[in-house]
Amino acid sequence: MEGKTKVQVVGIVLIALVFLAANVLVPEKQRTVAYVSSFGFLALLSLLFILSIPLLLSHFPNDFTRFVYANRRWIGIFTFFFAAIHVGLVWHFFFGWNPDKYFQNKNFGFLMLGTVALLITALMAATSNDFAVRTLKKNWKRLQLLVYLAAVLGLVHASNIGLLYMKNEVLKYTVIGVAAVLIMVKMALKLRKPPATPTQES
Repeated sequence: MEGKTKVQVVGIVLIALVFLAANVLVPEKQRTVAYVSSFGFLALLSLLFILSIPLLLSHFPNDFTRFVYANRRWIGIFTFFFAAIHVGLVWHFFFGWNPDKYFQNKNFGFLMLGTVALLITALMAATSNDFAVRTLKKNWKRLQLLVYLAAVLGLVHASNIGLLYMKNEVLKYTVIGVAAVLIMVKMALKLRKPPATPTQES
């Protein structure tokens, strides 16, 4: 089985497991919240995982880290799927596909942050192919840096209006702490420049 096929199978299984677990383990009155929160939290964790992949490979080189690095594009695509399902469920169950309920919501600002994060993951998913890499050239790598913005926006969104997982203070601040350390380390590595090579006088 090819690497991308394995990632696709895992992604589909995760989606099925969320619905199955909610139906089996969660009381009927709370299932809507479980569906919505689980896919949102899964999307957030997936974003953070994508950021961690290069670090994992550099510090723990093994078959798994090499596998996820080679298939990180498909992991990004499924991150978008998780986020899209989350947003679709919110619009279906909470807004009834009525835009007024979205724009007039008291948490509109935090909803917008989540929307922008979704658009970024959509853009990244749409450009996760060789054609986009060839067409965008150096701009492709610059575009991929938007994953940092998506992670921050998603984290602020979930921390403020998350209905299930981020209501747990321990889990909430653990995720925030891990995200903060991960992003700072990644940015520090990107900003660090190799020392200049001294020139020799003839």
